[in-house]
Amino acid sequence: MSSTKKHYLYRKLAKSVFWVALLFSAITSVLFFITELDRSSEKTVIMLNQLLDTVESTAAIAAYSNNSAIGEDVLKGLLRNDIVHEARLSNTQGLQLTNARNTEVPKQAEIVRALASPFGDAEVIGHLTVIPEAQYTLLEARHSALFGALNSSVLIGLTALIVLLMVRSSLSRPIMKVSDTLHAITAGEQERLEPLAHHQDDELGQLVEDINGLLNTLQEKFKAERSLRKEIEMIERQLRNLFDTTSAGIFLLDEAGRLLTANPTLSKVIRLPDLSPEDLLGQDFPELAFAEPEHLRELMRIAAGRNQSVAQDLRLKNSGGAFNTWVHCLLSRQTATSGSVSFEGVVYDITDRIAAEISTRHEADHDSLTGLFSRQAAERQLINLINTQPAPVLLLLDLDYFKQVNDTYGHDAGDRVLIEVAARFKNCVRTSDIIARLGGDEFLIVLVNCGFPEIAREIARGIVASVSKPIQLSSTVSVQLGVSIGITTEEADLKQTLEELYKAADQAMYEVKRQGRNGFAMVMADGTIEVEQIAIDG
Repeated sequence: MSSTKKHYLYRKLAKSVFWVALLFSAITSVLFFITELDRSSEKTVIMLNQLLDTVESTAAIAAYSNNSAIGEDVLKGLLRNDIVHEARLSNTQGLQLTNARNTEVPKQAEIVRALASPFGDAEVIGHLTVIPEAQYTLLEARHSALFGALNSSVLIGLTALIVLLMVRSSLSRPIMKVSDTLHAITAGEQERLEPLAHHQDDELGQLVEDINGLLNTLQEKFKAERSLRKEIEMIERQLRNLFDTTSAGIFLLDEAGRLLTANPTLSKVIRLPDLSPEDLLGQDFPELAFAEPEHLRELMRIAAGRNQSVAQDLRLKNSGGAFNTWVHCLLSRQTATSGSVSFEGVVYDITDRIAAEISTRHEADHDSLTGLFSRQAAERQLINLINTQPAPVLLLLDLDYFKQVNDTYGHDAGDRVLIEVAARFKNCVRTSDIIARLGGDEFLIVLVNCGFPEIAREIARGIVASVSKPIQLSSTVSVQLGVSIGITTEEADLKQTLEELYKAADQAMYEVKRQGRNGFAMVMADGTIEVEQIAIDG
């Protein structure tokens, strides 16, 4: 610490006291001047009245006798006094005498004395007017104020000097001594502050004791910290070894998703084995590793909002072959003491588990022969549509003449027919629609967001036309089938259950079969059934 900084507090105090003393002196001088000016003005008025008392009788005689010579003598006599600037004498007979100094001064309040008759009848015969000399009053006030200001400035200056010397002796120097000693002590050492002479029982003495107590506490904490640091270093070595050798990929991202840290295993887990951890640093991790980077970004937003760990299965962009590769990602938000936010994450390979789950789910939800949805899977989706979307259109389909094909050509031929029919159904509807095999030769199609009945009719006509085309069983054998379709829609103002929709569609389908097959029927809003049959070519 430089000497300038050591004396900074004392010098700052000295400057403050100097300016405060100067301000007080200025204020005192102004107050003295104003007070003395008022006092001098009052004194001048008294003296002028005394002068008027002296010359009043002579002035009365001059006014009574209308004698300008006597009047001029009276006025000259008044102006011989320094406190008079101008004197005027007037009477009722027209006498007007004036005498004034040849100086430019501010006008003062004039003093007027009424002149009575010298013969005692109290008759006012004229006026004697005197205007004070402002310069005299001002000079006298200045002299008095200057004397008073000098006295107060000396008093204030001596007081300030004494205060500064006492502060320096009793406060600044002891504090400087404590500061110098404390600055020289290295944290954790045995050296302590010496007690200050003459300050054992005051605040400075208490401050020295408290600082020594704090130094003792710090020494103990330093000892504990050294021991703890050794333990932490050992734990860090263990964690580093675990970080480098674990089978899971460990990483740290900034708020934008760029990689800040990664362990060597990460590049293997995300199927980029040729990249080292150093190669990964700074790259956009969601875009680098994942087929749907927005999923990881959404996971980051959820982790930031909940301020807790979140997890999700994510599909990798860099698949190892024809099959998709998956990882399970565990992500948590971390906030540094500086306020910066980062995300810690762990990923490990779950490709085999996902493949097994997909296979199991597919087998459970799909018909093994046609690949269409099973009854249970289709009904789950249909129930969800009934609850969340308006007016799903349900088509219940039954193949015409399928039993004859099965009986004539065998079950293998029947299976080929079902597979071909399922493919034709897919070509007649949108990918968002639901197609399911309910069992045997009975199928279900759900048209999602089909707003107009005429659209459902057009799709039904297309299905009938497509199914009616010959199906080649071998190079020499082909068969031709038909299909009966029952169509029903959920009424917008009357929610229907799945069973009610099935029942209505089933009634419509059997109405088609009753009237000759190969067509479709729609249940109308009033409960009637409209049937449309389509002739089979060939």
